[in-house]
Amino acid sequence: MAMLRSHSSPTFEAFLVTACAAAAVATAAEPQSAPRTLMRLPGWVDSSGDAAPLVEAPGGGRAAPAPLIDTASAPVTNAVGPGGGTAWNELVPVAAADGPPGTRQAAPAAPKPPLGPETSGLKRWINDRVAQLPKPTGLVAKPVDAPAPAAKAEPTPPATAPKLTAPVAATPDEMPTLSIDPASFRGVNPGKTTRAELLASWGAGEALAGGTGTTGFAWKIEPFERVEVALDGDTVATILVKLAEPVPVTELARQLEIADIRTVTIFDDQGVSIGEVYPERGVILSVKPGTQSATAIMIEPLDPESFVLRAESEIESCSAYAVADLQYAIQIDPRHVRAHRLLLGMTTEQGKWTQAIKLAETATRLDPTDAWTQLKYASALLALDRPEEARAVLMAVKARENPSPLVVAQAERLLGRVALANATPDHQAAVQHFADAIRRASPLLVKRAPAVQAAAREVLLDAHLGTALAIARGTWQQKGRVIPKWISRSETIVTEFQGTDAERHLLELQLCRGALAASAGSADAIEPLPWVKRMLEVRDRMGQTVADPWRRRQIDWETGQGLADALAAAQKRGDAADLLDNATLTAAYLERGAEQRELTAAERKKIGELMFRIGIMHSLQRGDHATAVTWFDRTVPLWEGNDDFDRGGELGRLGESYVSMAISYWQVDRREDALALSRRGVDLMVAAVDKSQLEERSLAVAYGNLSTMYAEEGDDKQSQTYAEMASRAEASGSTLR
Repeated sequence: MAMLRSHSSPTFEAFLVTACAAAAVATAAEPQSAPRTLMRLPGWVDSSGDAAPLVEAPGGGRAAPAPLIDTASAPVTNAVGPGGGTAWNELVPVAAADGPPGTRQAAPAAPKPPLGPETSGLKRWINDRVAQLPKPTGLVAKPVDAPAPAAKAEPTPPATAPKLTAPVAATPDEMPTLSIDPASFRGVNPGKTTRAELLASWGAGEALAGGTGTTGFAWKIEPFERVEVALDGDTVATILVKLAEPVPVTELARQLEIADIRTVTIFDDQGVSIGEVYPERGVILSVKPGTQSATAIMIEPLDPESFVLRAESEIESCSAYAVADLQYAIQIDPRHVRAHRLLLGMTTEQGKWTQAIKLAETATRLDPTDAWTQLKYASALLALDRPEEARAVLMAVKARENPSPLVVAQAERLLGRVALANATPDHQAAVQHFADAIRRASPLLVKRAPAVQAAAREVLLDAHLGTALAIARGTWQQKGRVIPKWISRSETIVTEFQGTDAERHLLELQLCRGALAASAGSADAIEPLPWVKRMLEVRDRMGQTVADPWRRRQIDWETGQGLADALAAAQKRGDAADLLDNATLTAAYLERGAEQRELTAAERKKIGELMFRIGIMHSLQRGDHATAVTWFDRTVPLWEGNDDFDRGGELGRLGESYVSMAISYWQVDRREDALALSRRGVDLMVAAVDKSQLEERSLAVAYGNLSTMYAEEGDDKQSQTYAEMASRAEASGSTLR
């Protein structure tokens, strides 16, 4: 490796920083086996020049700095969190068994309060059914806690927020299946059996007529007090079986063979339980108020509302089951708007962008007036690097007749993010959009509706952090003074929050993420290490409150993104201490967090780049090619077929990366992989040369390596061919500068 030639290109981001400068010395000082072959790395990989950030902040240009933003009225507090060492895995206690290396297992906090839908859409469904049951109307739905107690249990005290006990949480790669088996009674199936079939089977019954014109029949069937059948037209709609004596819910469920089904409890306005719903069977047990004694059984066709109701109760505790319920509700009723919206909210949180786009488009067709759906649609488009389409959607939302202040604030906040995501970021426009979002959202913090307050607080925090980021990435005067003030304002929003610890943790994680993003944009303004420590401590505290594996992956993703920004900031500051360990920890969080996500092309490129450079550090600093290829094995799938390189004019860089990886594969006797990667790298580099993105002379290294490989394989003809190609490339002219 000591004879590797350097011909660096300033368009490539160097990851090895000052540690790379000492690589040759470190390798020589340790007893290492000399490489069998003499091959060369592309110059930018082997470069020992000045360090560059992991992610180059867009914008900046050479324009004159913009005027200082007026922050005179802003409260100024210390925006820097607690200090700590540079080895990030030492900032929190030792990991639990399934946590990323060097950390305690953690989980995401409760989901962010959405802008909407904010209230349950099930009151009609509940009221319709309660009208047929022997107890009160005007109900709200809440999740069941656990198997019901005995029939003579004391009445349930009123409760506004009963504790939730979820089913065993599914892991992110497990999608639970629902055991659908609609119930029947004495051969009669609601939704299927006709009037004629009913009367032929049960005989004539007492005729019933409801106030709405609904007809039906009643029978005295032992051992029940009464059985009533309601008809919808000429088809059985519901069966109501009134029990002669109250029966414990658990015992009745066991007899009906539905005890293993996840239920949803129906509560009245005082929080007293009056019913249990079994969605997969279409069964509702009427319960004597305040007890767990069943007095009647209702059987009906499977109803999407019951699945949506159960999903609402489990969204925070078991995402996988909630998704399964919502998907089945849509299968039953493809026009169920609320099911589409709830599933849209979950898919955007989980980074499943293609599915989110489809759901948003369907929900928009079903209800073109819903602004919340459009805002989610825009956020998905933005995540997929389609900022112009996102902007068009947001401008249409703002242009609607009399949009609410919260909707406009949400749209302005997203427009600020769009301005930062454009191919040519407009930092001044971003700051203006964020300022408009802050102006409109601030008065909403005193509204009575908690959901509105929560949504406004989220807008305010994101807009403050977005402003700090826009200043960090743009050309502004006095960044070192202005950015900390915006971070300080953001911290005030979190410290003044009076809600639950879970909600506070979520806000604090968002604060840390924003501070680290600003630090990556302007490392001199914000010291990253204290925020890394604070973020990891918040994640550790979250681990004690959330058990849902899907949400754990979400929080790991957020943590990994924050650590990636911290790496970029540390490199800008010239801090190479513990670089390999910190990069490895970052990759662990990102890889773990990505398990449930649909990674965008840009995300696959970025994560692959991190893993590639970890592998390069192992090969250069430690001469450890065996470990290096384990990282390269994870890199190649992220980069293959990734058109983000082509869009960014980086095919040459991608090809040179493949050529670099091939050397380590060759050293560990994975020769077929080494040859395949080298040839693939050459193809990409040739394409880059054809597009004038790379000088032809850069191909000399790749051709020379292939010549060496074929020589050692005993293929002298191929070796000679590539040697001649290397000579021609070498003589073609100087590389790009």
